[in-house]
Amino acid sequence: MSSPSDVTFPGGTLITRLRVYDTLAPDGQRGGTPHVHLLCTELYLTLQGTGQVELLDASGPNIVDLSPGSALVFTPGTIHRLLNPNRDLDILVIMANNGLPENGDNTPTFPEHVLSDADAFAQHMVADTLADAYHRRDLAVEGYLALKAAFEHSHQAGQVALTAFYEHATRLMQPHLDAWRDVVTAGPLAVAQQSLAHLTALQATQMDYLHQAQHATVAPDAIERIGFCGHLSPYPAP
Repeated sequence: MSSPSDVTFPGGTLITRLRVYDTLAPDGQRGGTPHVHLLCTELYLTLQGTGQVELLDASGPNIVDLSPGSALVFTPGTIHRLLNPNRDLDILVIMANNGLPENGDNTPTFPEHVLSDADAFAQHMVADTLADAYHRRDLAVEGYLALKAAFEHSHQAGQVALTAFYEHATRLMQPHLDAWRDVVTAGPLAVAQQSLAHLTALQATQMDYLHQAQHATVAPDAIERIGFCGHLSPYPAP
């Protein structure tokens, strides 16, 4: 008989509720920290309020409106920034790889002088207080605006600037890759392997695992965390 600890979110995902920051960044926009995930796909489902997501990838800058019920999915390499102009944006975030985007796979678009210095990067990543989080966001906005400006100059200039950012992010995240591999192996890979084992059992008309069905009610953490884009209330896996 399996135990409640065997209950996982579908596909090795994780979900968290996010109240997007509503304070002003250096460019006069209200919202979160522009950043990228190197490994993880992410989904934003708008629960209430309205806002936008600024996106930047190899095709250049883009912006997507968010309204209740809308969902946006983006893959690794997509720089993204949540905007909360009406100060009411509340979303549900579904993250790949057991929530790795909120636990390591996060590189803000800091300016070149920070990205090129691992010690400076680590220093500016720390956010023990809201003031720290706003400083981290504002610094990332500075670098993000430089990336946008490069694309506005020419697509080729934008591609060069974006490639340089990817190179910095890849280099800075090297010390974490082995740990990320462990997360992927224990999370989505294990779930996929279990599904394949169940298929094999069904093909053999073996239904024992169905008798081990279980369920679990999950509530968000009562204490919010300081995140990149706002105040986080994770739904921890059972």
